Amino acid sequence: MNTEPRLEQRDEPAKGFARIATFLYAVSLLVTSAVVFLLDFPFGRPGHTWINYTVLLFGESFLYGIVLYYLVNGQRSRKLIPVYLGMITVAGTYLVVVLSFILIFSWALNVSVVSYALLQFIALGIAAIAIGLLAIYMKNAESQEQGA
Repeated sequence: MNTEPRLEQRDEPAKGFARIATFLYAVSLLVTSAVVFLLDFPFGRPGHTWINYTVLLFGESFLYGIVLYYLVNGQRSRKLIPVYLGMITVAGTYLVVVLSFILIFSWALNVSVVSYALLQFIALGIAAIAIGLLAIYMKNAESQEQGA
């Protein structure tokens, strides 16, 4: 008796895309690590460097998590494309804000580490709140669709 669960045929493309997304995520983490530690670390302050590294990883992880969640949920996800596009827009905007903060506040203005950490934490909080609100909307839309 075969106790392994059978994978349906429609799940195979999603698994392939999930593997590609995971590979791209791993490559982006390696590139981010190389750029931060080769470009920022020798010239910047160590406090700024670690903050930059952490917030860039958060931004990349936001994007990866949303894409992976979309790929894993299959048919249900296709009905909620506007919510996923909103989440990806928020995560992408967060990454742009992080990069802008790095250029402006860390490299150009060279603000104190505490002020810089506070700015990055506020940006992270705003992005997390926006993605959380979109997740609540998505769950509400899923429950309404199942009830209809």
